[in-house]
Parts: sequence; structure tokens; C-alpha cells
Amino acid sequence: AQVKWDWFKDNYLLMSLLGVPISYALLYSTKYGYIGFGNLWSIRLTGFAAGILSFTFITYLVLGEGVTLKTGISLVLATVILLLQLI
Repeated sequence: AQVKWDWFKDNYLLMSLLGVPISYALLYSTKYGYIGFGNLWSIRLTGFAAGILSFTFITYLVLGEGVTLKTGISLVLATVILLLQLI
């Protein structure tokens, strides 16, 4: 957001405070992910793949960055990783 909008550049304290509930949510997602998958590696790989997929779409929608060949290959690999963890 700080790259796109000036308001976020001027409000670092507010943005830092938003990290507290986000961290709390990540702790709970790790707990329930471990209960569901039974190991931590599945959570790590699922989170990595979901992060790659969501970051690609958000940068396309918000910043207007297109998908290059390198990004497309990364999307395919992230999708394969995600499908392997969910099977």
C-alpha cells in the first residue's frame, strides 16, 4: 500500500499496529493447520503457494503489473505445490 497510496506512507504507526491482529490470526492458522494436516511442512508449503498466487493477483489488480513468463511459470509451480499438499 505504501508504494501505491501516499496515506500509507505517512501512517507507519497505524500500519504497525495492524500487525498485532494479523500475527494473532497467523498463530491460530498454524495451530489449526497442524491439527488438520498433521505436520508443519504441509502448512509451510501451502502458505507459500497461497502467498505466491494471491500476491500475483493483487499486484495485477492494484498495481497493474502483468504476468511475465517467469511469473507464469511460478504460478504453475505454486499451483502444483498447492494441489500436492491438498491431495
